[in-house]
Amino acid sequence: MFNKSSAMTKKIFILLMIACCLGCKKRQTEVIDCPAKMCTLNFASITVQFQDKDGNVITVKDFTVVNQRTKENLTVTSAKINDAGDYMIVHDGMRSKLSSEGDDIVVTATNPTNGQTKTATYKISGGCSCHVYRISGPQVIKFD
Repeated sequence: MFNKSSAMTKKIFILLMIACCLGCKKRQTEVIDCPAKMCTLNFASITVQFQDKDGNVITVKDFTVVNQRTKENLTVTSAKINDAGDYMIVHDGMRSKLSSEGDDIVVTATNPTNGQTKTATYKISGGCSCHVYRISGPQVIKFD
């Protein structure tokens, strides 16, 4: 009953979640300065959706995510997470790459139809927090 694309997308998502969870377990032992605290087992991620000028969801090209404090490229290999135009900016597996106070994260993408490039800055915290958290930044980036 499932088409190949839907089944493959589900498999990729499950594999990504397993890899991230395994990465989180390893990082917990590496972060020495964080105090012990109770956290939920939820796995948080921060996403953005891209739309054209008419509000239609689009697939972008050249999607990048860069932490301005460290200049590290945080772009996830499988950043596009669904056909609703949602792209992953960061997830809980990246907490150790972010400060608890929040870092400026710059997201850039290009509309393949007209070549227009859009950039947005997010303030995202991580570090010793239980989960990544969007302090500021748009949930939708709309091309002109």
